[in-house]
Amino acid sequence: MLRKFGKKVSRIWSRIRVRVLAWRIKTRKVMIKRFKKKSPIVIRDQKIVQAAPDHIRVATFNVAMFSLAPAVSKSDGNWVDGVREHENTGLKSILKSSPLHSSSNGHEYSAKKVSINLLEDEISMSQNRVLRSPICFPLIGWKEDGSRSIFDVLKDVDADVLALQDVKAEEENEMKPLSDLAFALGMNYVFAESWAPEYGNAILSKWPIKRSKVQKIYDDQDFRNVLKATIDVPRTGELNFYCTQLDHLDENWRMKQIDAIVKSSDQPHILAGGINSLSGSDYSFDRWSNIVKYYEELGKPTPRTDVTRFLHENKYIDSKHFAGDCEPAVIITKGQSVQGTCKYGTRVDYIMASKELTYQFIPGTYSVVSSKGTSDHHIVKVDLVKLKAVIHHEEKRTKNFTQDIVNATRDSVLCKYL
Repeated sequence: MLRKFGKKVSRIWSRIRVRVLAWRIKTRKVMIKRFKKKSPIVIRDQKIVQAAPDHIRVATFNVAMFSLAPAVSKSDGNWVDGVREHENTGLKSILKSSPLHSSSNGHEYSAKKVSINLLEDEISMSQNRVLRSPICFPLIGWKEDGSRSIFDVLKDVDADVLALQDVKAEEENEMKPLSDLAFALGMNYVFAESWAPEYGNAILSKWPIKRSKVQKIYDDQDFRNVLKATIDVPRTGELNFYCTQLDHLDENWRMKQIDAIVKSSDQPHILAGGINSLSGSDYSFDRWSNIVKYYEELGKPTPRTDVTRFLHENKYIDSKHFAGDCEPAVIITKGQSVQGTCKYGTRVDYIMASKELTYQFIPGTYSVVSSKGTSDHHIVKVDLVKLKAVIHHEEKRTKNFTQDIVNATRDSVLCKYL
């Protein structure tokens, strides 16, 4: 008698649990922790879905070590763990030892340390790759009134994803000033130490950074690196985004570096940063002759185009071919088809798309934006859009996958409790 009564109570209780479970799924809380908000916002009976962006703006900028302008005008010191407050598991940094860190002997280390405050003779230093300075210093007069910050110029660009080079990030000081800049822009970031302690490349994103890794470009002794990040674009898919800065003196070494990047890339991606090689299609014959002469007078290596040709041969698409309106503040030299991005008036900063990328550049959106004296480089930006056929395919696949999960969950619940 008691056994039959127990079974009956068990069946009734199982049915009640199924109804309660169904009700909880239907009316579950959706918690969103807003940027800079300490208390979560609770929304009932409403499914919150972030809309897919109609376009994605990417940009690259060499911030010149924040030496010409501060990262932000004033730091509020509220950055938490290197990420926006709502990203609880975000990345703080990727810090890899460079050859400058590798010595265990203090005297040897100080002998190899590169000064970041004194102007180096680039040509004499180029005779010894281990010791030479990787720093390009600005020409006198580039700085304007000194009232602007890096944040001021990047705020106007309004990029969704940023590639930054010559970034300073002090690990013992909460990754400042990079973290201050990211916080002010409301962006997540990853950082990779490159050519000197606390200096390197960074990727900033308005959306979560799902994965990231850093790779010494050519070999373990190479000062430079390529920083790779996978961005989770809402309701659109992943975007693989690479940031790098190749050698600024030796085209032969740049060829080794770019060859290593291409060979190690197993996913379609955007490649952004300082390629530091020129593209022959940017200049007329007379303009090219003037550039060569100018470089000779400065004592700089003769400009070459091997790297950009190599990228073209490997089916990389140059965003410059989708040019839009020119910003009046950025002057195009006569005999040159595109704005220069560095102090010498030449284009050395690029945004390129590898073959088979499911995103494409939007015509009329490429431009070079004046850095307004905050750096010895200008900002390059362009908009992307995901191919519609790919979006529809992924939405259908996601919908089918979600429905399968719902069906499987429902069947398992019914089998368990009924």
